[in-house]
Amino acid sequence: MRSGVNTAPPWQLVAAWYTAVAGLLLILPHWQLGFPIWQLPRLQWLPFGCLAAAFLASAGITTLVPPVSPRRGLWRNAVAITAIFSLVFLGFYVTRTTYSRAITLTVFAAAVALLPAPYLVRTSRSLRVAVRAALVVAAISTPLALSFARYVTQHTAALIKTEYYNLDVDIYAGVFPRSVIRGGALARIGDRYLLLTADGDLHAFAWDPGTEHLKVTPLPYRVPINGEAFAAAAGRPWAEAAPEDQPREEHKTAAGREPLSTDAFRTYSLLVQEIGSEARVLVSHAYWHAARECWVERVSMLQADRAAFLRGAAAGGWRTLYETAPCLPIRGAHSRRGRPFVGYFGGGRMALLDAGTLLLTVGDFGFDGVASDVAQAQEPATSYGKTLAISLEDGRATLHTLGHRNPQGLYVDHAGTIWSTEHGPQGGDELNRLVAGTNYGWPYATDGTDYGSFSWPLNKPRPEPGEYQPPVFAWVPSIGVSNVIGVERGLFPQWRGDLLIASLKAQTLFRARLRDGQVAYLEPIAIGRGIRDLVEGHDGRIILWTTDGSLVSLRPKEGATGEGLFAEKCSGCHQSVRVSGPRIGPPLRGVVGRPVASVRDYPDYSPALRQLGGVWTEERLDAFLRAPRVASPGTTMEFAGAVSAQERAAVIGYLGTLR
Repeated sequence: MRSGVNTAPPWQLVAAWYTAVAGLLLILPHWQLGFPIWQLPRLQWLPFGCLAAAFLASAGITTLVPPVSPRRGLWRNAVAITAIFSLVFLGFYVTRTTYSRAITLTVFAAAVALLPAPYLVRTSRSLRVAVRAALVVAAISTPLALSFARYVTQHTAALIKTEYYNLDVDIYAGVFPRSVIRGGALARIGDRYLLLTADGDLHAFAWDPGTEHLKVTPLPYRVPINGEAFAAAAGRPWAEAAPEDQPREEHKTAAGREPLSTDAFRTYSLLVQEIGSEARVLVSHAYWHAARECWVERVSMLQADRAAFLRGAAAGGWRTLYETAPCLPIRGAHSRRGRPFVGYFGGGRMALLDAGTLLLTVGDFGFDGVASDVAQAQEPATSYGKTLAISLEDGRATLHTLGHRNPQGLYVDHAGTIWSTEHGPQGGDELNRLVAGTNYGWPYATDGTDYGSFSWPLNKPRPEPGEYQPPVFAWVPSIGVSNVIGVERGLFPQWRGDLLIASLKAQTLFRARLRDGQVAYLEPIAIGRGIRDLVEGHDGRIILWTTDGSLVSLRPKEGATGEGLFAEKCSGCHQSVRVSGPRIGPPLRGVVGRPVASVRDYPDYSPALRQLGGVWTEERLDAFLRAPRVASPGTTMEFAGAVSAQERAAVIGYLGTLR
């Protein structure tokens, strides 16, 4: 054998090496896309299969024509492998197939660099033993890694500082199978929560009270959204986006029309109504009528025993509660010009007006009088651009308000005030207070403009007084507003009664302080992810569902509740950390363990407090805060006491940190 030529490697080495490399590549879809290969959407199967076939063909070429020396044959393998993958890349380009670049380039690089590797090393007895061990390890670990890949999640923590609280932020990525369709919604049910995915799957989840470990349970109740039927009409897989990066004339259909955007065919909102041990689960979603070639927005309802539902054993199934009218066509004289289907203009948010009445927001689906011959939001006889009051017993609907573009958020507070957030066009996102029978003006009154323009063409220059109700607040430029909730529970006492408004484009949570029905101010809380939905948890935490498929939990940092209560109830008279001379009362830094009435430069202690003596212990502070005039008769402290034991404990715990 000529000098410099390696001995041919044993087959065990080649088999072990190829198995290990292939196993790693099989896990790539989970690492890059968020789910293992068996959960890939159908539109991802073909490109992944083409890459896998190219890899296998490259392995065959390398085996049949091995590069027996670094200088002879290696370049031939590289050229052959590149030629094989070039055919795949050409196919992707011609068919305009979109796929993960990271996966595509990694598979190609592995084929070029890793497949020839076993032929370029000398072998020895110890290497052959190691190869046999590697073969066993690869054979066992690869299936196990693939089996458990779906359960691998990423939990990260962060801290966000706000005006009243430092927030502990827990981010859970990879908890739920990721869908190419963007959307989803959250709801409380029992002592747990539900997540609805954009393509119609339901998952129950909750945090373990002791460990804060997030537990997720897939549920078998798939929402009756017929995305596959819509995809068949579109001639493209469900969830495949129409190519936005191409000029419009390049991605029109053979008939000269723009394609149907199947990724916009999705669920919109989720609502749970609990009646004793029963639970009604309501989902709003798009629905395709194939025979008539048109679509509607539908509310589907499933009612079952709550415990059985959460076990995945509920009897019965979904029924249609309500369906919008008329059915919107994708072609013909009354279809929408340009993109015939813009499903992301569906609104679809739901809230309960009372135990028997559902309020539903319905967007105009782009039938705005500019891209269509009729402005649907101003047509009282149609469902679109409206909010509708729907009977939960028989599905009958009555008009509640009209003149809406795309109402994305809905919240009814304890006083019965209805708040709604709404997408404007380019700018002009709105916060509205909904009053039955009122017209909110779209498309004849908006603070937004047409895309690429400086005006909205249908704006009336001088509307009649009182003709249209203006928004309570408008965002210019747009924030991509989504849902809105009110803070009702006790974990954030300084936020109680405020609105929390989520945004997609701005990737920010806005806290709105209300005074006399108006927005006094907005506090932006940067999240760094687009927020699709949010809900206040059973324990008061704020739970966010983001556009990248992550779940985010917001809670006050430990001690922050006491800090907020101190700011609310004590800071008018006392400083926590001295920044100036004493206020009405003495500064409280170091008060726990300090002798009573002992701050030297504070002259205004009452005689009763000076004579009290002793040290401020936690127990003594608790008694004093509960009833100051009982604990120290004659005190001049203006606070009357009687806060709850929980709030007193929180404030005293905070005072204990002031050292």
